[in-house]
Amino acid sequence: MTAKIHLWRFGLLFCRKNDILNIYIYSVDSLERVFVALGSNLPDRSKHLNEGREMLRKISSGGWLESPIYETPPVGPAGQGPYFNQVVSFWYSGTSTRLLHYLKGAEFVLGRKPRGHWNSREIDLDLLYFGKEVRQGRPNLPHPQVVNRQFVLVPLNDIAPEWEDPQLGIKVKELLSNLLQKEEKIPFRVITSEEP
Repeated sequence: MTAKIHLWRFGLLFCRKNDILNIYIYSVDSLERVFVALGSNLPDRSKHLNEGREMLRKISSGGWLESPIYETPPVGPAGQGPYFNQVVSFWYSGTSTRLLHYLKGAEFVLGRKPRGHWNSREIDLDLLYFGKEVRQGRPNLPHPQVVNRQFVLVPLNDIAPEWEDPQLGIKVKELLSNLLQKEEKIPFRVITSEEP
């Protein structure tokens, strides 16, 4: 009697384990490798980037990668302070539209105030790549400014030099090399501690 009970219990666990494996395999089929750029040029920049990473970790399905943090000159209207910039990558199980909505919502939750295009910001979360998806609209994929921004390509190259831009068919390391042939290399400073 006892042996039969144990076998019955094992059978239930075995079935449940198989169900979990089936669900896991199905989920893996729907995962996409995504790349997100983080930026902040208002105090406390380290805190803003840390909070941004934590918001992204909440929706990551694994495979987390993050570049060093760089201090970079501002792009846009004069009078802004330097930025902290970083790129992270992870597996994501939703759609690109859903991820864009999450990024914009996260910026709001983390205290970003509207100041106009390219002005100072508490936190910026830009979707660079969503797997091999190419599309126009919201979001534009790949991000149309990736190829023109050293502050994106340098940290992106740190974590994914072999990643191929799905629209251009060119690897990240080549995109960076091409950009540096057209403009002078900007001396970014690597942030090694929790600076404000």
